[in-house]
Amino acid sequence: MEPPGNDVVAFESAEKIILRWDSTASEDAREKMIFAGDRYEIDRYLQAVDEIQRSMEFATLSDDQNKANSAIQIAMARLEDEFRNILIAHTTPMEAESLTDSSPLPEEDYEDDSPLTKDLEHQESNSSCSYRPTNSIREIDLMPSDAIYDLRCIAERMILAGYLRECIQVYGSVRKSAVDSSFRKLGIEKLSIGDIQRLEWEILETKIRRWIRAAKVCVRILFASEKKLCEQIFEGLGIATDDACFMETIKGPAIQLFNFAEAISISRRSPEKLFKILDLHDALSDLLVDIEIVFDSKSSESIRVQAVEILSRLAEAARGILSEFENAVLREPSKVPVPGGTIHPLTRVKVFE
Repeated sequence: MEPPGNDVVAFESAEKIILRWDSTASEDAREKMIFAGDRYEIDRYLQAVDEIQRSMEFATLSDDQNKANSAIQIAMARLEDEFRNILIAHTTPMEAESLTDSSPLPEEDYEDDSPLTKDLEHQESNSSCSYRPTNSIREIDLMPSDAIYDLRCIAERMILAGYLRECIQVYGSVRKSAVDSSFRKLGIEKLSIGDIQRLEWEILETKIRRWIRAAKVCVRILFASEKKLCEQIFEGLGIATDDACFMETIKGPAIQLFNFAEAISISRRSPEKLFKILDLHDALSDLLVDIEIVFDSKSSESIRVQAVEILSRLAEAARGILSEFENAVLREPSKVPVPGGTIHPLTRVKVFE
């Protein structure tokens, strides 16, 4: 049965628009981006894609199905390029003033000598970007609303056509580069657990101070803002698509971040490490609620579990050091009294839950 005449005309008109923007067949199409042009042309192309997708549902003849499949493949390749281009065009490194946590830090943490910290000393602690607070979380708007609208329009059509995986991969690759850039600004290095454990303790002390500051920014601002962007673009498009894109973007960086604390928690114990281990424990304990908020989905459960396990190992390491120190003191008590009979300056009270 032949489709109604109006449907044939609509399909042919839509197909013509799709083919005109086929970058494999046209030099002009390769040099221009649809979404960099006027709104009329953008809407016209999206409507053409919608018409092709609608035609696929009702095509009964083999030739009609083949033509529709060919057109939709060309359209999806084009939309993937447009999606990537919009992401790249609106992905800029976070400003230093955005990458600062407003929560109080121990006085010694301000001794961090990373480039970002030095830059922040001369700036206001509040971001100029708009954000909404969620407890201590600050979700910065990473892209303008018009770009988000265009990305959502493209994502909706790619997912409907069965190109979810391609959409997630493109999104994750571009946004992960942005996260990596912020990591470099925060002084977070790509070090394996073995690399960290081989560093001299004096070097590690500085890195621990930097990590405490950076971890707060990463969880409360960077990761939270990336999650918000995923929700703005993908929420409601498929099953947990926004969460899949979020994890595609930040799973690697999150593991990289927490691997540092994990390396410290399982390193060789010695008395001089006690205070910094306690600092790490305190910082991670304070972040735990925020981690549970940002990584609240089933697919991000491994991140939550890793944080809880690291916290437990840090507490265990601190208790072990205290126990070993106590035994050493009992075996060889000091014969020199502390001046004034006060508490020894190395004494520190810490209660672990």
